[in-house]
Amino acid sequence: MALLTDADKKNIQHIWAKLFENPEETGKTVVIKLFKDYPETKAYFKTIPTEGNLQEDPLVRFHGRRVMVALNQVVENLDNWKQACRILDRLADKHKNVHQVPAVNFQSMFQVILSVCKDLLGNEFSTDVSLSWEKLFGLLSEQINASYVSTSK
Repeated sequence: MALLTDADKKNIQHIWAKLFENPEETGKTVVIKLFKDYPETKAYFKTIPTEGNLQEDPLVRFHGRRVMVALNQVVENLDNWKQACRILDRLADKHKNVHQVPAVNFQSMFQVILSVCKDLLGNEFSTDVSLSWEKLFGLLSEQINASYVSTSK
């Protein structure tokens, strides 16, 4: 997959600035939508509730913020791809070896983030912007999958 163009990076960073204005709220929305759209992922969340009033649960907010902070580290390193890959490698290693989460769940999370972007930003999340984000998530998936293959316990 091709690396990101300057226009892709600009599209991503512009949208990200809006999403990261309130990382707890946006992250909570992502986590709840993940559970709704991909209920099979609930099995991997041992320390946070997956049913009930998730809108008000502080653990859901906390994990949502963690998702947003991790993605923020990648977005901040779009011009330093080696560093972004190191961040992803650590994330993949922990999810594979500690939490036993299949790599495919990252793709589910990426699809949910795209959906949340469309829901929250409407027309501002244009086709060109969406394609930039899809390209980024393709690159992230490639790196995460490569990390899963290269790490074993």
